Amino acid sequence: MSIKKMVFMVFIATVLGGCATTNCDPTQDGFLGGVGCTLSGGYDKRINARQAELERSKQKQQQAGIEQQALNTEFQSLKGQFENMSADIDNLETELDHMQNASSKDIDKADRLKKEFAKVRKKLAGLKQQQKGGGGGAKVAELKKQANKLQQEVDDLWTIIHAD
Repeated sequence: MSIKKMVFMVFIATVLGGCATTNCDPTQDGFLGGVGCTLSGGYDKRINARQAELERSKQKQQQAGIEQQALNTEFQSLKGQFENMSADIDNLETELDHMQNASSKDIDKADRLKKEFAKVRKKLAGLKQQQKGGGGGAKVAELKKQANKLQQEVDDLWTIIHAD
């Protein structure tokens, strides 16, 4: 056999072997498979498939980035709402404490005024006794005025306390 025939046979075998190869992986096929894949366009198909896969991955990555940015925006919005609600709760707790303290102070003031009112009534009763015995009309009028003023304060406080 001549060298030309032998080269021709190797060439035909390579071409036919390359056409039969469905997976043109340069790490697997060796020299003859590589020549066959090159001649049959297998490498080009592999490169095109890999490039299409790369494009799909880039699109997925870009979409994931867009979704992540939307989630970050929503997270920041929710975080702001949470902080506002926390501040509102703190303000309401403070306001409630003030109201409870004010209510407690009003009750204490009402109790004090009731005691003072009772003292004034007692004095008034004593003065009435004295008046029966003689004199002191101006002092009685003054004490009645104080008693009426204290009674009005007690009534006002009682109204405020029971209005809530």
